[in-house]
Amino acid sequence: MPELPDVEARKSVLEQYGLGKPVKNVIVRDERILEGVEAASFSRSLKGAEFTSVTRRGKYLLVRTNRNSTLLLHFGMTGDIVYTEKGSPPPPYSRVEFVFDSGSLHYTNMRMIGKVSLFATFGENEIEDISKLGPEPLDRKFTFKRFKEAMSGTKTTVHQALMDQQRIAGIGNIYSDEIAFQAGINPERKVESLSENEMRKLYEKMKWTLRRAIALHAELDSHQDLFIIPHRKKGGTCPKCGTTLKKVTIGGRSSYHCPKCQK
Repeated sequence: MPELPDVEARKSVLEQYGLGKPVKNVIVRDERILEGVEAASFSRSLKGAEFTSVTRRGKYLLVRTNRNSTLLLHFGMTGDIVYTEKGSPPPPYSRVEFVFDSGSLHYTNMRMIGKVSLFATFGENEIEDISKLGPEPLDRKFTFKRFKEAMSGTKTTVHQALMDQQRIAGIGNIYSDEIAFQAGINPERKVESLSENEMRKLYEKMKWTLRRAIALHAELDSHQDLFIIPHRKKGGTCPKCGTTLKKVTIGGRSSYHCPKCQK
């Protein structure tokens, strides 16, 4: 599932190709991806509008329009934003196409786990999915003190706590593994077992990992010496020590860690 760094990469595509340009047409190829709005109303509301800004909140993108409305995009397991030049055929699994003079932006989604919605508001607290989210991990106001508060009061594992969107927004299964790996902490550890120093290291590595992944446009495969993500597979080995990674199930999700480097 696209997580915070992946959604930031999709945000960049929208900013580059979609801002400040009139939407000439909206083509809904599969109405099942829409939530809370019918295809005809959705297309009519956005035709002729301009996207004025794009912000990310957790794993969502909020696209503001000059009509005081907000386009909400959630990418589920396989969602993406793809740009095509004018006259080019739509990419595979294009579910919604936003047509501009020079080309089109496509919301693609192979497995249809995701959604596109439109709200007649700018207020995040008025959008239910957004109002439930916890703080942004890269917000400057998200201090170590606030991180400890967000992680407190739970009997769950480090892996599950980092993935809890009401505690911290934007981190999923894959980056939870990466953050724990960078911090040298076994993801199966209970949060309450962490020392002050371990908690601080987890906080610092969370910030470092997400910032680094964003800078790399979430393309980590070319940096296999730094990250565990490219090695999260059967037979994968630790990029630090070469030990075979251990796969475990935590909260119903597959998690990988190095039994030597992560204690």
